Amino acid sequence: MNTKKRVHTQSIFWLLVTIYMLFTHPCEAVTEQSVPADVTVEARQKAKIPLVICFLAQEAGTVAPLIPLLKRDFMFSGQIEVTDRTMVNKPSKKDIQQLFSAGYPLALFITQGQKNSFEWRLFDTLQGTMVNGKRYIKRGYTVDGWAHNIADSVWPTLTGQGAFFSAKIAYCKQVDLAKGKRAKHVYIADYDGACEQVLVDLPTINVAPRWNSDVMNPLLFYSEYTNENIRLMSVDIYKKRRIASSFDGVNMLPAFSRDGKKVAYCASHGKGNCQVYYGDKGVFKKITDNKGNNISPSLFDDGSAIVFCSDFQTGQPQIYLYTVANELVERVTEGGYCASPQYCGIRHQIAYGKIDKGVMQLYVYDIGTKSHTRLTTDAGNKEEYSWSPCGNYLLFSVEQGKSSRIAVLSLLTKERKYITPENIYCSYPSWSPLYSTYMRA
Repeated sequence: MNTKKRVHTQSIFWLLVTIYMLFTHPCEAVTEQSVPADVTVEARQKAKIPLVICFLAQEAGTVAPLIPLLKRDFMFSGQIEVTDRTMVNKPSKKDIQQLFSAGYPLALFITQGQKNSFEWRLFDTLQGTMVNGKRYIKRGYTVDGWAHNIADSVWPTLTGQGAFFSAKIAYCKQVDLAKGKRAKHVYIADYDGACEQVLVDLPTINVAPRWNSDVMNPLLFYSEYTNENIRLMSVDIYKKRRIASSFDGVNMLPAFSRDGKKVAYCASHGKGNCQVYYGDKGVFKKITDNKGNNISPSLFDDGSAIVFCSDFQTGQPQIYLYTVANELVERVTEGGYCASPQYCGIRHQIAYGKIDKGVMQLYVYDIGTKSHTRLTTDAGNKEEYSWSPCGNYLLFSVEQGKSSRIAVLSLLTKERKYITPENIYCSYPSWSPLYSTYMRA
């Protein structure tokens, strides 16, 4: 192989895929010429790679509850097939190599550690050698939280990808009240819709949740309809609510830089049209001042630019990019009805929606290449997009008729999964960062 070609240093996944295919499916093995210069898991075989999770029988009481949750996490990606084995004794090198013969190129061993901890070790079973291992000290009090944290720790070694399992998803759920009235409550759940819990259950309309970026202090911002205005509220994981902004008119959709020092949001200040405001260390300025509606701001990680939506030029919403340093505004889209832009720093891309033949479809714009890619084509309006912390998944709602469900699309496998039931109207999904505190209300 050309020595100039290099392999992602944290990804053993592709190498073990190749080795496994050579041993089990020699006719389908990857040729030397087919390996790209900078190999990542995106350039993978379509076959799922088997992983076996092993634990000791004598630790079944403490470790066994983690196993089905870890299996659920790893298989969600669609890249790995997981099984588990109970072992009577601590495995020898020969025992580990026998797992390769049994069809498992990767083995993950989970053991009970000391002082409120677990330990994991990932093995290359062909060589019988450990690739990586770490000690995990328990955070919080729930088994599912521990499992998600461990999965986040293993995932970069296993695949070379960023993790996302401990992140939470917020969304709004339509609720029927007495006398034909309806409310929208704010819920949070795991990345796959499990462990759903309500954060805001007032008899009011609450919409558009957005997470802050303070990894030590998770806060969820949302907009509440009142008799006087639409005010911006915050709520913590203990359901404590505070008013964040309550100017006349609309106060909505805050976005934060990675360090939390810069923020953008949209407000009308009682004048009818929404404008975008940008704050740096508590000092705010209005970055749009036109007769259109300027909404849905999304900040670059360093706060150097803002993506937003506005109809001030064409009368229909378009996507714009505002550079803070020179106050330059660049129009990204060239027509149609475009909405809900969300920036991803990992990919340097913008997810947005565009109406095509009467249906809102999901698109991605690459800022570097200035190219647009359409990701969906089916029926149902795809709305309100949110990137996973790792940048490999997109979250959105799919509205069709009287149904609105939250869906997750993998940009690696192109597989879509629905994480809320068909009979419940859910909207405005938002994916949290990976907080240092495991969030459980």
